[in-house]
Amino acid sequence: MGNTYIAVKAFLETMECKYMPPPPTSRRTIELGAKYSPEFACFPYKLTLGNMIEALERGANIILMAAGKRGLCRLAYYHIVQEKTLKDLDFNFEMVGLGENIWDVLFNKIKEWSRDSSHHFIKLVKATRITFRKLKLIKRVEEYNRKIRPYEIEKGKTSKVYEKSLKLIDEAKTLSQLREAKYKIDNLFSSIPKDPKRRTLKILVVGEFFCCLEPVASHYIENVLGNFGVEVTQNMSSYRLAKGFLFPDLKKWWLNSFVVKKYLKYRGGGEERRSLGEAEIYAKKGYDGVIALKPFTCLPENTAEAIFPYLREKFKIPILSFSLDENFSEINMLTRIESFIDMLKRRKNVSRN
Repeated sequence: MGNTYIAVKAFLETMECKYMPPPPTSRRTIELGAKYSPEFACFPYKLTLGNMIEALERGANIILMAAGKRGLCRLAYYHIVQEKTLKDLDFNFEMVGLGENIWDVLFNKIKEWSRDSSHHFIKLVKATRITFRKLKLIKRVEEYNRKIRPYEIEKGKTSKVYEKSLKLIDEAKTLSQLREAKYKIDNLFSSIPKDPKRRTLKILVVGEFFCCLEPVASHYIENVLGNFGVEVTQNMSSYRLAKGFLFPDLKKWWLNSFVVKKYLKYRGGGEERRSLGEAEIYAKKGYDGVIALKPFTCLPENTAEAIFPYLREKFKIPILSFSLDENFSEINMLTRIESFIDMLKRRKNVSRN
């Protein structure tokens, strides 16, 4: 899922577990996942199934699948159905869903998989610190990418620095090396030639977490917007998700309790309340528009989409939604985004005059 693999790799290597990342998500990944998935399974299910097939083809024999917490979202049950599908395809492996059993996985399964299980707790503390530091640094790099891209003078420079920064994070093995990487990354992004006077739009991207974090699922929509001269804000990150497993998410609690309750009294199971709450907050901050990403057939995000027209009218902010699946057309997305941006620019010029 996006750049999360960098932190997961660091955790497993520190715990002395052999780690085999699946190949980068590609069109083949999507086609494999769609081929062996139920017709109305959501897009993240199909993508992760395709990832699993490609990893098993390369020789993996254990799959660790993020399962979330049991609730209304089907994410908590993906790994159960995926395991059955993969075993029907004659793959021999062990499936481990990482959800409410997180402590069992950390203290028992990881110890079982480790080449050296001695001093397990000490290594676990060290691995957790490195993992969270990497996740936080990845979040920082992704934010730089969103904020600097629309102002870059030399097209493509931000992309090069972005890739180089992720490589620095991946190569760092200790906390001191990560501190050095952070210093280098800050200097790399600050050295990009920028035009601070360039007029840009500000757009908030919300939606289901997988579609927000996996660039292939969203057809690299953040980069597309940046190249169109849009400063993107997207608050979902793997760091935030990982913290939510171990500590209370106070921002989420405040959003649910004081902002969204007037729209939705009960949880839908996905990110629908975050989408609605952030849309209201950033509309009040003067943002030019909102783009919502959701998997086709995702009930929680469809619930949010039914409320978006009310927010659009109340706060006078345009909202564009995309339903993503294996048949989603990138050309269609580019056409709609270009039209949306042209409309926002005209709207902004009228309000300014």
